[in-house]
Amino acid sequence: MLKHIVLFKLKDPACAEKCRELILSMKGTVGQIRELEVGIDVLHTDRSFDIVLIVIVDDEEGLRGYAEHPYHVGVVKKYMMQVSEKSVIADYII
Repeated sequence: MLKHIVLFKLKDPACAEKCRELILSMKGTVGQIRELEVGIDVLHTDRSFDIVLIVIVDDEEGLRGYAEHPYHVGVVKKYMMQVSEKSVIADYII
């Protein structure tokens, strides 16, 4: 299993709930997703990011399939990248 974590720093943190709902809509649509969790930052410190996305897939091939899935591309690459000023990722085997 592989865990994929993405942190988004939003241009406007007021859109965090809309982002959360949109990201959650990938569950059941993107078949590679085994587990999906989305959180909104509550502390709002200088070091904070606004949204965290945690996805579990089977393996690296599953991660590639997830990344290339048309629905994921629409949600994350076309929407989230437009409303985010920065994002960082980490991927590791669990």
